[in-house]
Amino acid sequence: MEAALRGHRDVVELLVSEGADVSLVDDDGDNIIHWACWGGDVETVKFVLSLNVVDIDARNNSGRTARDEARDWHEEPVVKLLVSRGAQ
Repeated sequence: MEAALRGHRDVVELLVSEGADVSLVDDDGDNIIHWACWGGDVETVKFVLSLNVVDIDARNNSGRTARDEARDWHEEPVVKLLVSRGAQ
């Protein structure tokens, strides 16, 4: 999740290739999509979405989706990507 936040797509790819479980959520209910959206790196978000592991509309413990987070963090390119992939 930290690699996704920092936009280190190559590290996320390596971790996935080594068996990292990207379906996990943190104590706040945030998944890897939430974390990647906070980071704002479109390529990292695209990679995470390509894994087809996490629900794009998953809500954290506060009821917020990754799109909500990207919007509030002013990550417009990420919001556009999520919407283009069907995010509500």
